[in-house]
Amino acid sequence: MTTFQIIIRKIAIHFSKPIWSFVRNCVFWLFRLNKIGQVKKEMEATKGLKIETLMNLFKWQEDKAGDWTQWIVTLVENNLTGDCDDAATLAKWWFKEHGVEAEILNLYSDKEGHTVCVTKNRETMVTNERVVNLNPTCWEKEMLEYFGGKYTEII
Repeated sequence: MTTFQIIIRKIAIHFSKPIWSFVRNCVFWLFRLNKIGQVKKEMEATKGLKIETLMNLFKWQEDKAGDWTQWIVTLVENNLTGDCDDAATLAKWWFKEHGVEAEILNLYSDKEGHTVCVTKNRETMVTNERVVNLNPTCWEKEMLEYFGGKYTEII
C-alpha cells in the first residue's frame, strides 16, 4: 500500500466513518426509542456470557448503504447481526465490561480491509465470530498469518 492509501484510510477510519455511523445509529433509533429499556436488559444478560459464547451468537452480514459501525445497543436490537466492525466493537465492549483493555485494529490489503479487536496484552484477537489466542511476542505476524497473508497493513 502506498502512503497516500494509508492516509486516506486513516481519514475514513477516524473522521468520515464515525460521522456516518452516528447518523445511521440516530436514524435507526428515531422510531424505536420505546425499545431501549428492553435492549438494555438484554445487554445486561449478554455481559454474563463468555466471550466465545457471545461471539458465536454474532452473525456476519455485509453493511448496506455504506460502511458504518453500530452502537452496542443497536447491535443487540439487530440480534447481534453486523459486519466485522460490529463484531470488533462488540468484543471491545465485552472486554471493557470485564476489565480487560482492548483496541480495534483495521487490517488492509490494496483492495480490501477487515476489522478485529485485540486485547492490549496481545493475547487474544476477535475476528467476527472467532476468538483466537495470540503469542504476545509475535502477535502482528501471527495475526496477519491467521488471514493467510491476505492483509499487509495494520492501522
